[in-house]
Order: sequence, then C-alpha cells, then structure tokens
Amino acid sequence: MISVKKAAAEVVFGMPFALVAIWFGLFLVPTSLWAGKVSFHFWFIMIATALQFLWGFLLMPITKKYRMICPLTTGMQLLRGYPVSDERNNNHSCIKEFSERIGKPVPKKAVTISTFVSLGVVAVQYFFFR
Repeated sequence: MISVKKAAAEVVFGMPFALVAIWFGLFLVPTSLWAGKVSFHFWFIMIATALQFLWGFLLMPITKKYRMICPLTTGMQLLRGYPVSDERNNNHSCIKEFSERIGKPVPKKAVTISTFVSLGVVAVQYFFFR
C-alpha cells in the first residue's frame, strides 16, 4: 500500500511538468492569437527563474553552496524523507528524474542550458519584437 507521503511526493513531482508545458508550450502560440503572449511568457519565465535563484539563496546557509533550487523539488524531497541539507534535495532535477524514469536520461546540464536558452530567446522577443 502506498503511503500518503509517497503519494503526495508523486503529486508534487508532477507539478513542474505543468510549468514546463506552459514554459515551452507558449513558444507554439502565435502572437496573432494572443497579443500579450510575449510579455506574459517573459514574466512567467523571469518569475519562475528568479524564484529558483531566490530559493537557492535562502537555502544557502543549510546547503553550504549556492545553486538554483526549485521550491517544488524541496517539498517533494522533504516528503520523500530527504532533509534540505541532503544532496538528493538540493541537487535534484524533476525533469532529469522524469527522463530517467522513461528510460531516456537527459544530463542535468542540458536541463539547465535549455532553461537559460529559452530565457534568452524570450528576453530577445520581449525587448525587440513585442
């Protein structure tokens, strides 16, 4: 029988995929259908990225190093029983874990690079093409 904590961890594990779907899905929405898409997309990505930087900064006294950390990952790993100071908590990627679960592992560096490349593309759209 599955525990409540394990079930809750799986629910939290799924939450980043809604964010990622919006993050990358908005690239497929033409501005002719949604005039404010570029501004929304830019601020959506900026806020999501800033939250990870801020959360990493707030956890720095516990983790003893600075890195981007998703608050959802922290919650999920706490439900799994890993303290914030554990590497499995502050050096984890839900996207990387998902790719491993489906048998198509993606390096964490590729996830990080795609984050910043997409941020750069959206920033260029926001500042030069809106």
